[in-house]
Parts: sequence; C-alpha cells; structure tokens
Amino acid sequence: MRNVFPVFCAGLLVMGIAIVSAQKSGDYRDPDYQYSEDWKVLFNGKDFTGWVTVLRTPDGRARRYRENETGDQNTFYIKDGLLMTTGTPNGYVRTTDVYDNFVFHVEVRFSQSGNSGVLIYVPRDEVWPKGIECQLYQTHMGRIFPIHGATLDGGEMIHAAAKPIGEWNTYEVYSEEGRVATVVNGVLVGLASNANPRVGYICLQSEGVPAEFRNIKVKRYTPAYHLRSDK
Repeated sequence: MRNVFPVFCAGLLVMGIAIVSAQKSGDYRDPDYQYSEDWKVLFNGKDFTGWVTVLRTPDGRARRYRENETGDQNTFYIKDGLLMTTGTPNGYVRTTDVYDNFVFHVEVRFSQSGNSGVLIYVPRDEVWPKGIECQLYQTHMGRIFPIHGATLDGGEMIHAAAKPIGEWNTYEVYSEEGRVATVVNGVLVGLASNANPRVGYICLQSEGVPAEFRNIKVKRYTPAYHLRSDK
C-alpha cells in the first residue's frame, strides 16, 4: 500500500502559504481539491437550527436537546449573533449531519485562559464521545489527538499560532480519508493520519470556561489523493 500522507502533508504546507497570501486578496480556493459544494453556513446567528446540544447531567449522563429545543439548558446560548458557551457543564453542540471529507471553518474567542475543542468524527452522543479532538486550548491550539477509544497517528503542533486572549482566532480543520490538518490564523499547525473513526458529527465543546464562536461553516469535497495498491 502506498503511503500518500507525505504528499498530503506537502500539499498542505503549500496550502498554508496560499492561505496566508489569500488573506490579502480575501479569496482562497485550493486547486488540489474538487469541492462538491460551496460553503454551507452552519450557524445562522439567530437560533440553533442545524445543531443538537448534548450536556452532562448532574448524575453523569448525557442529555440531548434537539435543534431549537432549549429546555432548561443555558450552557449554550446566542447573543449579538454569536454562539456562546458558559463552559459548564461539560458537553457540546454538534451538527445534525455527519461528515467525512470536508473543510470546517470557525472563529473563536476566549475571555480567559481555558479549554475547548472542535470534535470531529463523533459517531454517537455521549458526554465524552469517541472521536478526534482538534484542540482550541490557547497554548495548544491546533493540536490533534484521539479521545475515548479513537486512534490516530501524529497530530502534534508544528507551530504556535493562537492570538492573545480576547482576540478572535480563525480556525480551520481539513479532513480527507482519515487524514486531518488544522490551520490556525492562516498557519498550518497540526497534521495527523490514520484516524479511526473517520466519519461522524462535528462538535464545538463546552469545557470549563466561556467561549464565543462565529462564522461557522463547512464545505464537503471529493478527496484529491487516494490510497491505492502499488503495481
């Protein structure tokens, strides 16, 4: 089996340069990817359409709130067009659709040092679900690692690119056939491969501190590189 991950990495390094250059022009479209759709806006700034909320109950179980069924939860809320979380209790909001090959974009800001993450490939709703975490913690922003039974190769930080507390960070996750990359503020930060699972929900965590999210969107694409047998 040919190992195409080095090619994927090289392409992402070039892509990282292109992203930085694109910040000046305001337009970037990676020519190596065949996009099957344009950006899909995931958060409309008004309500929780397209999102499911999952939170830890006092007895440790997972409570699910479907789309705009807010119930008695106030962990995730909307203010001034932003998706916000208090950070307690632990949990997440997730997409209603599952994704495998995609680019996920979000902007995140913290008012204090603390933890959160973008979870991908989550197969089912649990307080601490199986999946891959793309770290949002300020000093490790962009690190990629498996959680709760998932597996992954690599994922350590290549660069530190987070902005100071109180400033907005642009955060993108690239997923292709179990290979994952994180781009923070236009800088390629994390690279990983051989993710298991490699399809599931995309989630934004509540994990201890307040956080604000905006400009949340996703784009599916057809993989540019394929694992294939050498002849």
